[in-house]
This record gives sequence, structure tokens and C-alpha cells, in this order.
Amino acid sequence: MTSLKIEIVSDVVCPWCVIGYKNLQKAIKKLQNQMEFDVSWRPYELHPEIPEDGFDKELYMKQKFGNSSRSNFTSNIKELGESLGFEFNFSKSKTIPNTFKAHRFIWYIKDQELQTKLSEALFYAHFTEGKDIGSTKVLGQIGEDLGLDQKEIIKFLDSKEGGKEVADLEINAMESAITSVPTYIINDRFILHGGQESNTFVSFFKRVETILQKEN
Repeated sequence: MTSLKIEIVSDVVCPWCVIGYKNLQKAIKKLQNQMEFDVSWRPYELHPEIPEDGFDKELYMKQKFGNSSRSNFTSNIKELGESLGFEFNFSKSKTIPNTFKAHRFIWYIKDQELQTKLSEALFYAHFTEGKDIGSTKVLGQIGEDLGLDQKEIIKFLDSKEGGKEVADLEINAMESAITSVPTYIINDRFILHGGQESNTFVSFFKRVETILQKEN
């Protein structure tokens, strides 16, 4: 059976990362009897300039996009989310969080299955519940909900641990010409960009499998 290692380069405030991940889940389910999948997460910051305490969302959007309407974009994303069983509530959050601390938290979790559960919980906390995932307190509570020790998480987040490692991973992504998310790195060599449809993932994985089989 073919084994595929999938590294998801993602930011927890990226709606297309949610959509891509949901479609990836569907693809993995379709192929679970044909291939083995090993999924992990790598950091990327869409808004690295955001202060640690976050920034007013409306003001940021006006500065970045002017007065152009974002309603079409958000309504399309909401519809896509609904079709995949995920609820986007863009009006619930008032600030854009700095996500570096959340990425450190994901890095801190070495167990890949738990790392995925944490990424899912961060998506839900930010997009569905409108929580501030840049907050140490919020991240500690999310960890506790996953069965982790809240005090240990807060102690870690209040330290500098993992900062250099996460920054190095982000630099590595840039040096690998990854300039947008989501991006999927398969077996350290095959790359797929964007929030793809599940059938696109299936076709891509089958092409990768064919290449690997020919090499063996």
C-alpha cells in the first residue's frame, strides 16, 4: 500500500485553508483502503505585521482593500463552508489576531493526530465562534478542551520556546517559493496549491502513487 506524507502549509485565519482541509478529508476517506496517509501541519502567517494583541478587523480591511465590498467573497465562502459542514461566522470576530502564538502551539504538539485536532479546533474557534486565537488564555482553554494541561500550555506560550523553530519553518516555506496557502507538500517533493476540490486531491494522489510505483 502506498504511503503518502502530507504536510499542510496553512494559517489558522485562512478560510481557504479550512475549505481545502475539509476537501482533503473527503479525499482521504475515498482512498483510505488504497493508501496510507500521514498528515502534519506547517506554519504560514498571512498577516505577520499584525501586533501581538491583534488589530481592528474593519480598519485593517479598509487599509488593505479600500472601500471595495467583501460581501460577495464572504457569502461565497460561507456557502462553500456549509456544503462541507463548516460554519463561517465572519461577523463574530472584531479583530484580526496575530497567529504566531497559535503556530507555536501547533508546533508544540508532536503527536500528529492531536496536532490535526488542534488545527481543527483553532479553525472552529476563529471562524465559527469568533474567538481571539492570538490570546494565550483562549489557546490554553482550547488545549484543555482537547485534554491537555492548561497550565503547561500557558507556561509554554508565555515562554520563547518554539519561536525560532516556527520562524525557521516559515522562512523555509518562503525559500521553497510557497507564497500562498493552503499548500500541500507530498512526500517532501510533490506540491499542490490552493483549496482544491476533493476529486482534485484524489486525482493528484493517484498520479503521485503512479510515479512512486514506477520508481520502485
